[in-house]
Amino acid sequence: MVATIVVYFHPGRSAGSMIEADIFGIIAFLYATLISISSMAVSVLCESQLGLIELGYVIVLVVFCGGGLGFVGWIKQKLNQPLVNVACSLTSLAIITVLTKENAVQTAVFSNNKIFQVMKMLVMAIIITTVVNLLVWPVYARSALRQSMIDATDAFSDMLVTITQSFLTGSETDLRSSAFQDANRRYKSTFGQLKKHLKEAKAEHYVYGTENEYKHEAKLVNCMEKLAQAIGGLRSAAMTQFALLKETYPSGNFTQANSVRYMSAQIRSGSSLSSKQDRFAVLTAIDEAPDESSEVEDLELQRGPDRRSSNASSIPAVRTPTEIFERFILYLGPSMKSLAYTLTQILRELPFGGGPDFKITVHEHFRASLTDALKLYSGARAEALTELYKSKTLENENPESVEADLEEVAASCGHFSFSLQDFAEEMQTYLEVLEELKDEVEKPNRRSWSWLKFWQSQKTSTITSES
Repeated sequence: MVATIVVYFHPGRSAGSMIEADIFGIIAFLYATLISISSMAVSVLCESQLGLIELGYVIVLVVFCGGGLGFVGWIKQKLNQPLVNVACSLTSLAIITVLTKENAVQTAVFSNNKIFQVMKMLVMAIIITTVVNLLVWPVYARSALRQSMIDATDAFSDMLVTITQSFLTGSETDLRSSAFQDANRRYKSTFGQLKKHLKEAKAEHYVYGTENEYKHEAKLVNCMEKLAQAIGGLRSAAMTQFALLKETYPSGNFTQANSVRYMSAQIRSGSSLSSKQDRFAVLTAIDEAPDESSEVEDLELQRGPDRRSSNASSIPAVRTPTEIFERFILYLGPSMKSLAYTLTQILRELPFGGGPDFKITVHEHFRASLTDALKLYSGARAEALTELYKSKTLENENPESVEADLEEVAASCGHFSFSLQDFAEEMQTYLEVLEELKDEVEKPNRRSWSWLKFWQSQKTSTITSES
């Protein structure tokens, strides 16, 4: 019993986890006490009032041994958490000690010796480990949660740059690079810790009276989960595009090499996302640094949609899937690079500064820059898809197999562009929640402990139901 309690109440955990351990330990002790006293009461009742001690044995065996320990096993299987598992072991040991070793149930008498013994060990363990945890080796889940958020957004930034650049070049080499694999590993390991740190931070916030901050942090984690889903959609769309471009088509025998050769001429001299980052001193949503390879694209943007449409109508109709992809990048490439760059810079600044303070670093121009870039991208995306399908329909002599290939590549381009737009829109929600958290943190009287005022919660729910 002592060894189990020592293992359970070890101080090498965060303050939030220590609070959870104390709560589960107390619940385990109270449940074991309830089962122990109830079993002794049934045994005494059957012996003194009914004279049927055998009936008491049967009830204790079926109800308290079978039902009581069975409920403990069900809770352990249902919740499946390390703290709950050890608390269930603690409960089982206490119950089995009273029912089998103390002999009070068998002799039909009340005895609280084992109950007080377990209670004293539990109280001593809680006091000692809590003091050591909070004063000697203090570790806070709130700080760990914020550091995990910083690591996650950094990984998002690296993955977004690599995926977008890989899609623009039409080559999956970047997605197979060690840098991308490292960013993917960091993202997976960090994301696995977010839920754990959030759960432990909840206990800390409720004890410190800052439960409103926890609600906003939970919203942030939810937004990050949606951003992760959008990143997965971008990667899936890019991989689908690469698979389509690798295929060999009967008409013209075009492969992915044609696309790579064409796009390398468009962005060879430094127009990729990674090479542009050092040339931006101030974050901007629309204006990009001019380079030789994008002069034609910038000129097309300046002429407006009417001139672009007229120029597009003069371009021959696409005949191969690779020409579909090339045409799509020609239309949407500049605005896609602008949006991806804006998102990357915002992700690298968010959401908190360095420790131990972890101050929120959301700037006023973030939302304006993202809104402008998203507006530009949405318009360019709609125009690019319109022109893409218009140029595809100009050629009606393709066989059905080639037409199906053209449709697949066009749909894949639309999927990737929509996934990037979805990521940007979710990023807007993320910024809104972060600003709400900043306002909550900067409140002068932010400690409320409103969760203890259960009567006010009941009154509020009553008023809400009446209205």
